[in-house]
Amino acid sequence: MNNSNDQRHQHLQINNKQSSTVVGGWSVAVGRALDSLGYNGDELLRAAGVDISRMSDTDVRFSADHTRALWALALTETGQEDIGLQVARYVCPTTFHALGFSLWASHSLLDALKRMVRFEVLLNDGCNLSLDKADPLSFHFCMQVRQSDNRPLVAAEGVDYFLGAVVKMFRDMSDQRFAPQLVSFTREAPVNPALWESYFQCPVSFGASENRLVLSADTLNKELPTGNTLLAEQNDKLVEDYLQRLQMADLCGRVRIALIDLMPLGLTTLEAVANELNMVPRTLQYKLTQSGTTIQTLRDQIREELARKYLQYSRQSITQIAYSLGFSDPAHLNRAFKRWTGETPTAFRNRHL
Repeated sequence: MNNSNDQRHQHLQINNKQSSTVVGGWSVAVGRALDSLGYNGDELLRAAGVDISRMSDTDVRFSADHTRALWALALTETGQEDIGLQVARYVCPTTFHALGFSLWASHSLLDALKRMVRFEVLLNDGCNLSLDKADPLSFHFCMQVRQSDNRPLVAAEGVDYFLGAVVKMFRDMSDQRFAPQLVSFTREAPVNPALWESYFQCPVSFGASENRLVLSADTLNKELPTGNTLLAEQNDKLVEDYLQRLQMADLCGRVRIALIDLMPLGLTTLEAVANELNMVPRTLQYKLTQSGTTIQTLRDQIREELARKYLQYSRQSITQIAYSLGFSDPAHLNRAFKRWTGETPTAFRNRHL
């Protein structure tokens, strides 16, 4: 395999690697909590690969790979095995994006849990949330962590953090004495389980089959003083708008991966990409338009990005690079590259050698 194709396949492996993302507020909350605990939160965020310059963007999402790295760094830096629970003490409504205000305006805690399940992908698309009535007296709220390459997409500290954040929010919304009936974790037992029992104020088990909060039905059904149906519904619409934007961004990512895969075959048309994604071409075109782009725009962006990389780091000829990017003639790459950069591929390569 030539160097150009090696790079293309490496690029594909990075893009095809299954990961997950978390709403930016989660990472922001972790950083701020670490600051409050006496550590440099921004420094740890940067070390984990989080772009802190984007943390003020309310729509930003960070890779769960970065989040896992952040938990590992925080654990090493603090030496506190219950760091996830410590950070959970600092969550606030904005930690949950617009969903946080929907939760606060929910009629009851049960209503709030149903919202979490409904909008689970907003918080972390690496897990699945479920709510089941176990018996007339209790509900089970479960967090199932998805796997990729036999590795959980959410770190154990992240699970501690999430379930701890739910309980903390519910205490703020209802009564500081709020406590589950039972909490279970799939993680191995920590050195000091009493820290978990102290936080949740109930029995806690480890090495269980699922991450679960067992909650009293009577407690969940009580009307909340913060309940406001109209306000909750208005914020639900904000969450739905956010998820729609997220879905559009995900579609663009899938189109990019398909284009990178199809380019060496010379298949860069809307029809070819739609077929790769098992979509109707007209539907794909409409959705891309809705997200403010076109197949041609994405194709040109990818070609420019990869052309720059290949010219800088590959020894392949310009003719070979042109064909690997789906151009039918090297002259077409020359014209396109001059349009993108103002110089020819040869001049660009010579300048970077």
